[in-house]
Amino acid sequence: FYGVKGFRTFITGAVVLIIAGVIGSFIGDKAHLLFFLTEWRNSPLDYYFYYITLLGEPHGFIMFGILLWTISWKRMLTVPIAGGIVTLVSFILKQLFQSERPVLYLEKMGWDGPLSVLDYHIVTGHTSFPSGHSMAAWALFTLMAAHIRKPWFSILCLFLATSVSISRVYLVVHFLRDVVAGAMVGIALGYGIYFYYKKLVERKPLKD
Repeated sequence: FYGVKGFRTFITGAVVLIIAGVIGSFIGDKAHLLFFLTEWRNSPLDYYFYYITLLGEPHGFIMFGILLWTISWKRMLTVPIAGGIVTLVSFILKQLFQSERPVLYLEKMGWDGPLSVLDYHIVTGHTSFPSGHSMAAWALFTLMAAHIRKPWFSILCLFLATSVSISRVYLVVHFLRDVVAGAMVGIALGYGIYFYYKKLVERKPLKD
């Protein structure tokens, strides 16, 4: 029961955040969150989002893969599998939608506000939708919350996944709708991988 309650905490929080994100995506200009965040930039936030965004890259998968390995090597295997699937799905969807990056959109508007954060590379082109980092983070932390079913850990996973999503807008590489779509796909992929992992283990139990 405790484990079910722990993962339910994550799912409930994720649903609330997704709903809020979807609603926010339809309010005003598609770059409204980006404009809002640029007004609140400061040194601590610059450094926080500069580094927290790395959790949506191999750094995050390695770090939490090692954490999961200390619990079960079988569970750890789901982390690189998730990374590979997310990379493939993200690439396919980006090629399918061919959505312009914020910097191109801002140039058309004649935006003269701040762009770069520290020395973070500003990404251009038409690969904005959906956010691969957001997808990766939510897939990873959905998987982690499903494996480690504790309320406090689920809250931590929600916080970290949300931080990665916000970081992509803060760093001017995605719009809100990009990170919301990435989160939705990531949650589905993360839970799907966990579901099939459980099905495989229950059908053919293995020793840790």
